Amino acid sequence: MTKTVIKVSQLTKNFKDKKVLKNLSFEVNEGDCMALIGPNGAGKTVLMSCLLGDYHPTAGQIEVLGKSAHDSQLKGKVSILFQENLTEQKLKVSELLQFQQSIYDHPLSDTAIDRLLGFTAEQKNQFAEKLSGGQRRLLAFVQVIIGQPDIIFLDEPTAGMDTSTRKRFWEIVNELKAAGKTIIYSSHYIEEVEHTADRILVLHDGKLLRDTTPYLMRAEEKEKVFTLPLAYLENIEDQSIYNLSVKSDRITFTTKEVQAIWQILEDAGCPIEDIEMANRTLLDSIFENEREEKAHENL
Repeated sequence: MTKTVIKVSQLTKNFKDKKVLKNLSFEVNEGDCMALIGPNGAGKTVLMSCLLGDYHPTAGQIEVLGKSAHDSQLKGKVSILFQENLTEQKLKVSELLQFQQSIYDHPLSDTAIDRLLGFTAEQKNQFAEKLSGGQRRLLAFVQVIIGQPDIIFLDEPTAGMDTSTRKRFWEIVNELKAAGKTIIYSSHYIEEVEHTADRILVLHDGKLLRDTTPYLMRAEEKEKVFTLPLAYLENIEDQSIYNLSVKSDRITFTTKEVQAIWQILEDAGCPIEDIEMANRTLLDSIFENEREEKAHENL
């Protein structure tokens, strides 16, 4: 039977007169790998802070492992990797790891830590602040899981990681998933989320727009964006299209009538190799609207 480890009911969080979270309700099951997606200001970090017990809800209820999010018994069972890549000054990598091991009852072994990090003896003997940005981020992540927590929060975890470090990071996440750990993370990398998350919560303006999965989100992608030669403008301009953009030799437009448009282009003799077609998702719409709003603010 699936075990619920987090239960959120009608969560609202205000800061003075600003309502940052608005009546959120959802559950997280043991072993879920859940992504929080949304533009800046959507409420992702505030939601994490509420789940961690750092903020008291203005209204609503939060239960974590059957307890209040503020319960001291959750320490050691819940851990977080913060967005800021903070590195302790004047401590060697090995010293940081030994300290982290010392504060937990059942920490990861030296062998397990070495396998996760993949650092050389020289890297472990140098000051942590001298590591590359990606290495520091990986080190911070391993520090977070040394105590073997049941629930792991990751705030923009791959920010600043190079490609190889990001690959290693997700390998470790997959190992944690296989071990039954519950993982909740925020990310701006939509493609990354589609390949790693089991569930997706889409937040916008403090509201929960979707509680879905990558598969279901792809299945609801009804809109397609077409790009094709300008010569075929007259064939499609009276059809059900929108967001039409005309360039010197190309046109781009969005439509839900994919099959009809495709048939029109085929009948008009448009070569298939001249047609570009891409999905337009709910997430694309949200992030595009955010970019447009910022552009207007800067005018």
